Amino acid sequence: MGYNAKVTSKGQITLPAGMRKALNIHEGDKLVFAQGEDGRFYVEAKTGTLGDLRGIVKGVKAKPGDIESWIGEARGRRGR
Repeated sequence: MGYNAKVTSKGQITLPAGMRKALNIHEGDKLVFAQGEDGRFYVEAKTGTLGDLRGIVKGVKAKPGDIESWIGEARGRRGR
């Protein structure tokens, strides 16, 4: 199956809904475009790592156990 997209004068495209769904892409996600050895280009959603979060919260002093507590709270909200 193929998808078509039009390139704007600014070099932008809108990914078709079927492609976004197949790749599980949502607003704000980042994509990686890579060229394979066969010359074809591939696109995949970039997943964040904990390292990407470094420095986003300034001035917060975490105590031992805080991070685990925050993760537990976030998981509880996600399950709702």
